[in-house]
Amino acid sequence: MTVRDKSGRHRYIGFTVESQQRLGREDISRALTEAGRVAPGGPVQFNLTVFDGKRGIVKVSHLKKDAAIAALNSMTKAGRDSSTIKVTTVLTSGTICTVKARMGIPEGPKPWERKRSGATPNPGR
Repeated sequence: MTVRDKSGRHRYIGFTVESQQRLGREDISRALTEAGRVAPGGPVQFNLTVFDGKRGIVKVSHLKKDAAIAALNSMTKAGRDSSTIKVTTVLTSGTICTVKARMGIPEGPKPWERKRSGATPNPGR
């Protein structure tokens, strides 16, 4: 048994959101949770990895990819006031780097390049 068999494969789905109002990450996250509950292919657990107000990327199990795409495309409301939205899926890939590159989302700093807040440097190492 390989490591992939235990952890499971996943897919990253890039999407765009058209809305009259500016939506935040929490608004979309709540809408994704609701859409995942009533997804046509069974419940889907979305992991929102990137969202900038208009474009986003979700991570899903590769077995639930088709149900996730259907759920994303069927989303019509989001936000505290349930404003009308239109979600369009753009592409699907096995790597987040590919989705970011094709959607024009800039890559963030690598984990080893991030500044740690509150950490004191250790000059002895």
